[in-house]
Amino acid sequence: MAVILRNLSEFKRFLGKPGATIQVVRNTFMDRQPSTAREAYRDKGMYAPRSVRALSRKAAVFALQGHPGTVWLYWDKGARGWSFSGDHVTVPLVTGLGAPDEIVYRCSYADGFEPRARQNADRAEPRRIPWDGEAVTA
Repeated sequence: MAVILRNLSEFKRFLGKPGATIQVVRNTFMDRQPSTAREAYRDKGMYAPRSVRALSRKAAVFALQGHPGTVWLYWDKGARGWSFSGDHVTVPLVTGLGAPDEIVYRCSYADGFEPRARQNADRAEPRRIPWDGEAVTA
């Protein structure tokens, strides 16, 4: 089942589900850095998939797959400027160092944790509502 996110509430709900994972697709701030800084960022596992370790009202704590340590994502000041498109979340960075930057995350479920499609969506016939004088049939 594909992840579809339209707002911060849906993003938080997604993060609260078992197997919720995010991964950096693009980080425009790191893209402008020298290659040594980009490699160091990658070596620390910052582009590795991140699984939710803990959630609070104001932030999420992620474990980096295959790397020690954690990474935090805060939304305590609200999600001003955040945008949601399908399974992608774009978070603006306020670095004060030149052009506006952003990080784009792709949201997915870890293998084996994908939610099943709803069972009621498979109904063969819609329920029929009788009109005046019409007998109700099962």
